[in-house]
Amino acid sequence: MPLKERMFGFLGKLEKALTLVDAGKVHPVLGKPQVFVVESQEGRGHYLVDLEAESCTCPAWTSGKTRPCKHLLAAVVHLWREGQGRREEARPGERPVA
Repeated sequence: MPLKERMFGFLGKLEKALTLVDAGKVHPVLGKPQVFVVESQEGRGHYLVDLEAESCTCPAWTSGKTRPCKHLLAAVVHLWREGQGRREEARPGERPVA
């Protein structure tokens, strides 16, 4: 598959991941900082994402067809946003450098 098509596919998954995060469908598991429960977009189920094990319980991931899946990307975006928030809180009035 050409690079452009692969990138379009990735960006589509990233867009869906951002939608999941913005909708509040990504939930950290208490006591397990690398594990998240991510609700499905349609609200018909949920999937367990383990960033340390690099896994998701969704059909796309378990079939091996789509990696990374939108659920794993959503967990990473959630973590990234949490980190950005902590940097902003640590230095009020200063803009964080990524």
